[in-house]
Amino acid sequence: MENVLFLSNHVYLDTNRREGGVRNCTFEFIDLLKDKFNVITFPVSLKKSFAFRVRVKLGFNQYNDFNANEYQHQLQEIIISKNITYVFLNMSNTITFAPVLKKIFGEKVKVILCSHGNESGDFLHEAVRFSDKANFIKKIFSTYALGKLIIKESVSRNNFVDMTLSISEVENNIEKWLGSPSTFMVPRIIKPQPINWNPKLNTVGFIGDISHLPNQYGVISICESLQKIPGHGIQFRLVGGPEHIGKSIADRFSFVHYCGFLSEEDLLKEVSGWGCFLNLVFYYSRGVSTKLAKALSWGLPVISTTSGNRGYPYIGNKLPIADTPDDMAKLIIQSVSNIDSINLIRDASLDIVNQSPSFAHIMKDLYPQILKL
Repeated sequence: MENVLFLSNHVYLDTNRREGGVRNCTFEFIDLLKDKFNVITFPVSLKKSFAFRVRVKLGFNQYNDFNANEYQHQLQEIIISKNITYVFLNMSNTITFAPVLKKIFGEKVKVILCSHGNESGDFLHEAVRFSDKANFIKKIFSTYALGKLIIKESVSRNNFVDMTLSISEVENNIEKWLGSPSTFMVPRIIKPQPINWNPKLNTVGFIGDISHLPNQYGVISICESLQKIPGHGIQFRLVGGPEHIGKSIADRFSFVHYCGFLSEEDLLKEVSGWGCFLNLVFYYSRGVSTKLAKALSWGLPVISTTSGNRGYPYIGNKLPIADTPDDMAKLIIQSVSNIDSINLIRDASLDIVNQSPSFAHIMKDLYPQILKL
């Protein structure tokens, strides 16, 4: 097998750290490439300077997370010694390595970006959707930063990237708009990991980083909608952190039970009692919902949204869908009040898992495109 280099923030290559969406997506890219290539990982670290930390605090670190020049000689040595033609950059913020690679090797080395979503995707919502949480100065900074992000994204695609692998249909079209010369959407893979499921009626749950604004917005919005319905009888189980946000949500809504962070063993025990897993994505944010694949892999019934299903083209209209918090609140009450309706949704989940593509199936289409670069 031909050697390829996979460059990533070392954090997402460390399996000893707590599992998360970015790490899961990172290893999906690696496992996909392993179908045709021998993957050599190249871990890199974020800048540690005081000036960098200040830029992060002020929101001025647009694609300046790494000092790519520090790794120039290491990259040159390993690429030459391992006879590498293709370098895969994991996540959009590693794009700063693309100009360095092209300066050294020109067209002899092809740079392929494994995007988890362009950073401007979430920043747009921070600057607009959640602008009421920022003061005037912060809004001015956000507007400037958003422009810088989009310009840097477009410059990199037009000048230093040979191909972009995206993770949803939406992101794929954005990459074309930014100027990527070649794009390919990698759908989410679902690996069956069935659990011993024994659901409780009127019980639903959510797993995620509640400090992440799209997740926080989804959780609070569905809770507000449920609260409008007198005597709804739903128990909402919330897993994730940070703790202070989880506890504040549980204090605000009496039907929310905050579970905190859970070990893998405790998490499986917890979700085994859920009547439905909620995929609370009410607007198009950066990347995809990797939590959806996890819930489906366990064989859980899932209530989702149209935007929450992006990156899963084979789902179609199989899952029950509600695109507003109010509609989802009504759907939850209808769906988890009796075991027959719960089982119907679970049957749909199991059917989706059976239709998930394999890495080999995806690589059958992707590999020829890589060879054409």
